[in-house]
Amino acid sequence: MLGCLLAKSLWRGKARTVLVVLSVATASTLVSAFLNIAFTVSEEMAKELRSFGANILLVPKSEPLEIAIGGLRFVSPEESAYLEEGELPRLRTIFWRHNIVAFAPFLSQMVEVEGEQALLVGTWFDREIPIPEGKRFFAFANGSRREVAPDKGTFHTGLKNLSRWWQVEGQWPREDEDGVLIGNELARRLKVGINDRIRVAVEGKSVFLSVRGIARTGGDEEKQIFVHLKLAQELFKLPGKMERVQVSALVTPDNALAARASRIGPANLPPEEYETWYCTPYLGSVIYQIEEAIPNTKGKAIRQVSEAEGAFLGKMRLTFILVVAVAVLVALLAVMATMVTALFERRQEIGLMKALGADAKQLGLLFLLEAGLTGMGGGIVGYFGGLALAQLLSVRTFSLGGLGFSLSLQAAILPITLLAAVSVALLGSFFPAKEAMRLEPVKTLRGN
Repeated sequence: MLGCLLAKSLWRGKARTVLVVLSVATASTLVSAFLNIAFTVSEEMAKELRSFGANILLVPKSEPLEIAIGGLRFVSPEESAYLEEGELPRLRTIFWRHNIVAFAPFLSQMVEVEGEQALLVGTWFDREIPIPEGKRFFAFANGSRREVAPDKGTFHTGLKNLSRWWQVEGQWPREDEDGVLIGNELARRLKVGINDRIRVAVEGKSVFLSVRGIARTGGDEEKQIFVHLKLAQELFKLPGKMERVQVSALVTPDNALAARASRIGPANLPPEEYETWYCTPYLGSVIYQIEEAIPNTKGKAIRQVSEAEGAFLGKMRLTFILVVAVAVLVALLAVMATMVTALFERRQEIGLMKALGADAKQLGLLFLLEAGLTGMGGGIVGYFGGLALAQLLSVRTFSLGGLGFSLSLQAAILPITLLAAVSVALLGSFFPAKEAMRLEPVKTLRGN
């Protein structure tokens, strides 16, 4: 009986039903779209932001005193400290190894280039390194141990991956040649171009190198000259050495737990908090794991990069929340206005049902069931509309090649979207349903 009443009521008020469905569908479309964007596009955007430089700097624990003047680095030879190049593959053995996007080692020293002083920097341009094999166990403060199977194969990294915003005229030098990448400002000062040969002198030894590319970075790198790391090690007589490593890692913005770990030290956290901190990719926990993997290394956070990234992603999520909140509020008001109009149109029908024995609770239930069904319909329409909108935004607004929606992600987003849609419909119908329960049958049947 109740099903027949619902079907006839919805059919008789087709226009009203369609209006409610469209109102709810609009809000649920935005809910579905922005949930997809928040879970998928945010991750992709974080990866894109990571292409704008490193957020972690690795140096030796016995870090030397250095002075930087005009982009040039001066270090007393007896104070120099170095890292071992052979230890770098261990970066891919930490707990959050998949969050390591790229890294590059650096070894630099002042040299003479065509009669002028400049900083020569040795690095990896485009390198493929083998990943260490073997099982790894991570021990936590509460005594538990977790085994993590290592990656297999190789990892592609280097300055080319780490600094993708650099504009290079010509080409990046290959790892198997004695070519150089020279900064734009230095190239103009020396009046050299692509394929020109330049003389580099260090400690009385001279070598002639071909210019493969000219880099425009907008920073001090434009005053420097870059060669592959092995050549720099040979020139400086430091085989297998490097002085610092820049690492780009995907991290989670710091919260209260991360701030407390930074303030009191991870070892002083309670066991449960320590495990949560260790198993969350905070900037501090990633640095901590790197220092575990390479013991003679000290990690430093490049705060201006990581904080700017976290602030941008946080503001983007806040914008999404505000847009969805406004859409839900507008849909709620639209549903309420539609149901109030329906109440006035159905006053005599409500009075007749009351006169025939229907009580107030039954009438209220009828109104809310109608709202729930229309809300469910609007939620289903909005869910699929949100998928299409998210794809469109990913291509047109965020310049991504479309989103790959995983089944696990959609299994979470679908019930959230339907719950939001039904909630909007029920909340919008609550006060009209409450008013319908108060109507007196005598007055409504008389037309008052």
